[in-house]
Amino acid sequence: MHKQNYQDILGLVQTPTRYAGNEINAIKKDHRQVDLTFALVFPDLYEIGTSHFGLQILYSILNREPDIAAERFFAPAPDMEALMRQKNIPCLSMESRTPLTEFDIIGVSLLYELNFTNILTLFSLSEIPFAAQEREDAFPLIIGGGPCAFNPEPLADFFDAFVIGDGEEAVLEISRTVIRFKKQGDGKKTTLLKELSAVSGVYVPQFFNAFFDENCCQAVSAVYDDYTVVKRAFLPELTMDNFPAAPIVPFGKPVHDRLRLEIARGCTRGCRFCQAGMIYRPVRERSLNDLVEITHASLAATGYSDISLLSLSTGDYSSLAELMARLMAISHNQCNAISLPSIRAERLTPELMNLIKTVRKTGFTIAPEAGTQRLRDIINKNLTEENITETVKNAFELGWKHIKLYFMMGLPFEEPADIQGICDLSRHLAATCAKGKQAINVNVTPFIPKPHTPFQRHPQLTLEATRERLGYLKKNMSHPKTNLKWQDPLMSLVEGVFSRGDRQLSGLLTAAFENGCRLDGWNDYFDFDKWQKAFDQTGIDPDFYTSRPRTLTEPLPWDHIDTGISKRFLEKEWKNAVNQATTPDCRDHDCTGCGVCDFKQIRPILHQTPDSPSVSNIETAAPSALPDSAFVRYRIRFSKLEQARFFGHLELATIVQRAVKRAGLTVKYSKGFNPAMRLAFDNALPVGMESEEEFFTIFLDRTLSAMAIQKKLNQQLPAGLTVIDCHLAGKKQPDPPGICVYQVQLPAKALEKSAVDEFLAQDTFMVEDLTKKGKIRKTDLRQAVADIAWQGSDILEMTLRPFDGRHLRPTAVLKQCLGLSDPAIGGTRIKKLRQG
Repeated sequence: MHKQNYQDILGLVQTPTRYAGNEINAIKKDHRQVDLTFALVFPDLYEIGTSHFGLQILYSILNREPDIAAERFFAPAPDMEALMRQKNIPCLSMESRTPLTEFDIIGVSLLYELNFTNILTLFSLSEIPFAAQEREDAFPLIIGGGPCAFNPEPLADFFDAFVIGDGEEAVLEISRTVIRFKKQGDGKKTTLLKELSAVSGVYVPQFFNAFFDENCCQAVSAVYDDYTVVKRAFLPELTMDNFPAAPIVPFGKPVHDRLRLEIARGCTRGCRFCQAGMIYRPVRERSLNDLVEITHASLAATGYSDISLLSLSTGDYSSLAELMARLMAISHNQCNAISLPSIRAERLTPELMNLIKTVRKTGFTIAPEAGTQRLRDIINKNLTEENITETVKNAFELGWKHIKLYFMMGLPFEEPADIQGICDLSRHLAATCAKGKQAINVNVTPFIPKPHTPFQRHPQLTLEATRERLGYLKKNMSHPKTNLKWQDPLMSLVEGVFSRGDRQLSGLLTAAFENGCRLDGWNDYFDFDKWQKAFDQTGIDPDFYTSRPRTLTEPLPWDHIDTGISKRFLEKEWKNAVNQATTPDCRDHDCTGCGVCDFKQIRPILHQTPDSPSVSNIETAAPSALPDSAFVRYRIRFSKLEQARFFGHLELATIVQRAVKRAGLTVKYSKGFNPAMRLAFDNALPVGMESEEEFFTIFLDRTLSAMAIQKKLNQQLPAGLTVIDCHLAGKKQPDPPGICVYQVQLPAKALEKSAVDEFLAQDTFMVEDLTKKGKIRKTDLRQAVADIAWQGSDILEMTLRPFDGRHLRPTAVLKQCLGLSDPAIGGTRIKKLRQG
């Protein structure tokens, strides 16, 4: 029942492909045939969550196990949430539409503090009690993991356990422990949690009692003597085994719509503000040969056109030039762009610069973080103005049009001159822009001190001071080639509260959710008035967690979480910041003594290759090496039914292009630096409409048979899209369709037969609308309707013909001619039967 109701409401929401499921490379198993079901929850919208590489890793690792089924959940948008509550539909998985409560383990990705209310949204829709102590049964077991888990205390009351650190090995050990527990039949959650606490990296909050001193500062006491500190889980090496070579290819438009290659994990630069640079140490590079092999397999499995190199510091990869050369050598007919997000000037070797010139540029980012050298030394950003300027000049010369600069305000020991320095440096770099489209985009965010960094005790800038400095930047960032963007200081305030918060915040989070806070990481949805009401209701003072200085003797809520970095090192780095002393990169210098490496299992792994790449044989013209005469034009007829009706036209075009690539068909591309597949659709169907007869044309290798093309495409197209016929097409474009016949299935008793009869009895039916130029246009809609015939009590067959050079939509006839209401139209299912 839930599945059908869920299916029915998809036609009523924006972007239904967020919820449709059945994507390419998604895995669906029979739950009756496995020992463990694992729900992977990403508490944000689909287009964010489906782009997250960590989720793809866990999904791949778990589903490789024959006795484990892993399925995905994402946060619904407000319109979807409202309909789910109205229809009493719980959260259902993308793969099998199974309710969240029916999974053994619910694993929640904790990437961003402003996603926390979305977790409660998913729990609430599924009627899962928020507090872990109120969930008496062992299952579902709720576990969190990700960077926010390094201070788990604000969420400790809601979760049974957390994974601290790398999840690849921990998630399998947890799964095996739970499978054994289920087979033993003990049934007590405490027994299971005690077993899980023995897994490296697993933190069980109920085994640590929180208490507060006279200053309201939280500390914890361990329940068990053998479980007093939780050490981070480490993945010693990045191998083929833990890479998702066939990642899920979303139908909607995700924020990162490309193949993502994690080339390295960890960073050695030691920026004192950067939590990721601390908690992901040491650097572990993936081998060059593995990356090339993965790229071959992943391009074939996905049909992606672009590749993005993923790392905290992409330019530091030891064999970057050779990697770029080898990726480009295999990418013709498969890949149009390699995204190189950022690279330092000193890493731009002549070989690498020659390679970069040949690829399409997708984006370039430099993060000076501070506007003056004094402040960059304080934060250990080993980057000089000369480096920055040279990098920007090189990027413009290599073909980038837009460069992003990232700065923070409110860094430790910041002075007015440092804020002015942001303006000065931005204007200086903007002066390097050539005439035309080149520009500098300056992004400024308030600095938020993060746990496990040298600045973890430093106060966050007050809201008043943040607004004052932001106002100064707005007033003084004046250059025609600069565009200033900033994060809302109110969002940074809430993020800062939860970043260094404690267990007292559970009540605040619950109150914020009950006040209607949703999707707080999105500017369009963030509402600080609701948060302010929650602060007032709970008596929580945000300044206690943000702008209050913390002494070296004050206990920190995360003191029992051991990242491997010693407290002595963090204190040493704080003192270096005070003295404006920099710490060198241990990649190129001696070990800095942070404490992470034992140089046995845990050590830096670099893959340096001595040979320079040879780029002379890399072709950089159009992707296809075949002459135009090798291609012929095919006309393909296909149907778009059931779930496929939710594909928008642009989504459909991308789906077909990727299916062509996965099918291994040799296709013709346009000429130029940014070649496009020679593919054209006859019509653009509206979202939600089915069709038994649509057409597109495509230029393919003339040696291919029509039958082989049809077979190969159908093997790669998702459910609901089927190639019905394929044949050679002439050079002449096909005539536009004459009449179109539609089947219209109405909601029960939505339309009286008399309304149809009255309309058909009229000779004319005039309506008025505005043209694009703002003029009133009168149209006789009766000319567009050839016939409307009842095929049952609630089914119409509607025959429409072109008029004034255009085709009328069936929904326009239903609304304007027959007077059907918008809610009734939303519940209508329309299928194009034929055209001619």
